[in-house]
Amino acid sequence: MNKIQYHYTNLAKQIFILICFLYILLRFIIMVEIIVFKIEGYYEATNIPLTLLLYGVLFTFLICLFRGHKFCYSTYDESKLIYHNTLLRTKKTLHLENAKLAVLDTFGVKFFASQNADPKTEQPIFFLPFFRDGIVEAVQIDKFYKMLKANEDIRVVKKFKVLPGYSNKWKFVTIAYGFLAVIFFMSCATPITVIIVLFQNH
Repeated sequence: MNKIQYHYTNLAKQIFILICFLYILLRFIIMVEIIVFKIEGYYEATNIPLTLLLYGVLFTFLICLFRGHKFCYSTYDESKLIYHNTLLRTKKTLHLENAKLAVLDTFGVKFFASQNADPKTEQPIFFLPFFRDGIVEAVQIDKFYKMLKANEDIRVVKKFKVLPGYSNKWKFVTIAYGFLAVIFFMSCATPITVIIVLFQNH
């Protein structure tokens, strides 16, 4: 079967997440030093199990954000389309014989049971999203689009010229993530200093 996957929206976002991970890791090292060296005034006030749980949740969350675009994908052939969510271990199936209208809008591909369905008011029988903590692969979705166009039983409507997520306006999102990455990277200087001071004094 053919596959439709997602990849991260931009490199700046991935770098930003990595720097956030580094910042939290540095803060975690400070907590470890407080616990190991029994820093007076801080050690007594530290709830060790709750602290470890909190950092565990934060690390897991950031890893999921970094790898989020890998959790979902779709497979298809000329008879059916299957949307997979490996994180929730679920999948949804559409038999293409039941679809008469496919509308490609700014969010994804909506399938309807009637060619005269109104996409603005009616609920689709199946939805293939373009964004899942990442953006759909352009070449793969184009191949899927061409297959739908070749199916005489399905009316295909495309409401954009450039695939959403690939237009020039998304460059501003990249710049924003880059700016945030620089700010967080500069913020790492303080915890690094604290780590060095605590280590030297104990």
